[in-house]
Amino acid sequence: MSTKMEADVIVIGGGASGITAAVAAAEKDASVILLEKGSTTGGAANMGMGFFAVESKYQKAQMVDFTKEDAFNLFMNYTHWRVDARLVRKYIEQTADTVEWAESMGVEFLGVYKYFEKSTQTWHVVKVAGSNAPAERGASNLYRALTERAEELGVNICYQTKATKILVEDGHVTGVELIDANGEKVIAECNAVIVATGGFGDNPKMIQENLGYEWGKDLHSFRIPGVQGEGLNMLWEAGGAKTQPVMELTYTTPGVTDVFKTLSETMRQPNLMVNLDGLRFINEEIMNNTVYTGNAVALQRERMAFTILDESILDEYKKSGLDYITVHHNIKTVDKWDKELETYLGGGASEGSGLSMLHNEDQKSQVNLFVADSIEELAEKTGINVENLKKTIEEYNAACTSEDKFFFKKHKYLKPIKGEKYYAARHFPAGYGSLGGIKTNDKLEVLDEKGIKIPGLYSCGTDACNIFGDSYCFLMPGNTMGFAVNSGRMAGYNAVDFMDSDEFS
Repeated sequence: MSTKMEADVIVIGGGASGITAAVAAAEKDASVILLEKGSTTGGAANMGMGFFAVESKYQKAQMVDFTKEDAFNLFMNYTHWRVDARLVRKYIEQTADTVEWAESMGVEFLGVYKYFEKSTQTWHVVKVAGSNAPAERGASNLYRALTERAEELGVNICYQTKATKILVEDGHVTGVELIDANGEKVIAECNAVIVATGGFGDNPKMIQENLGYEWGKDLHSFRIPGVQGEGLNMLWEAGGAKTQPVMELTYTTPGVTDVFKTLSETMRQPNLMVNLDGLRFINEEIMNNTVYTGNAVALQRERMAFTILDESILDEYKKSGLDYITVHHNIKTVDKWDKELETYLGGGASEGSGLSMLHNEDQKSQVNLFVADSIEELAEKTGINVENLKKTIEEYNAACTSEDKFFFKKHKYLKPIKGEKYYAARHFPAGYGSLGGIKTNDKLEVLDEKGIKIPGLYSCGTDACNIFGDSYCFLMPGNTMGFAVNSGRMAGYNAVDFMDSDEFS
């Protein structure tokens, strides 16, 4: 092993936060090496569409009445003040400037959007060339622009290069051990290291150990290839304090969600939802907040739940359109229902696109959408307790004629289950990946077990994303990517400020 590389700053991971950190540090005239074990930058964020910002020019133009103060108070109340208020405040403060910072690199935005009806309008969606509509993978344009900017600034982007250890001497960071694209072990010396490796969403063992889920059984989260948790393990080995990671939890119908989009969106409407015991456990109005729904499903027996509708409800959707329409999938009608259902029940495949490309073959081959001619047949196919299901449907139908006195669901969403033909979709907890795991301060400096910073060691993005408490704050859409990009900027700037300070000299 020999020393072959050196720079002021070494960034480990070239995803949303890593490429942003590299650009930020290079903007302040630091020499930067970016280590990316894959062959592209942007990572999982290339699958996204945009990021969170407050008081941007787009919000002002669209007369969005939601301020930095509103965002801060919502955030802190949502988390019960169990997160770093200084970091949350600094993050929110920077977001509007980050929109214009991205624009300075040629990135265009369509505008600012909600994700669902009761969310805030904070999601700044990146424009795709030749289109004036939100599109999957739109954010890849942002990371392409950031990569070009990094190259202009002289960042040495080392693809297919894997960091293996953070070097610390006398309590200070001194470099990184790595394996380069040729398979050679190298020591790269530096004054600061920024770890931005995206958590452990592709590591079932770490998911089981840290979150208690058995991936593929009671959790069907996206597994972004390569997100194995190595960065967190290196940070912990270097003395960084461990925090309790969480999952960016949502819910899914394996083999249907993102694959058969009309089937999926129709079965995610606010109709009757029950657990294996045949009991309601949720006000189905909240189903378009996938975080809340995922939390509720995760509490049920075997961590599964079922939405049920019948032919009469389907006919109503065919006539009048769906109750909930998402910006992401943009399914407004059920025109493709019959064709997709025939393909699905026949074991056929849907054309892969967007997030469906991240579902593995085991998930796609599972049967989680059921059709039956009677409640008894539906119960037999799904495993739902038949007697309880019959009673629940009777009570639910009675509520549809008056009011839902149990969960107070709005009358306009109360559609009775009348029969003829029944449809049920089985849902499980899902998610986009892990969140958090390493403790930092509001400068993204990594702290040890005593809360003392390790000089020169920083983390950003998913690895350091401890700001949501126990549940991702979907009330302000765009937050995962928003924190990744903004914490990357902050870490990059702060690492250079550290090197320019008296503390470093």
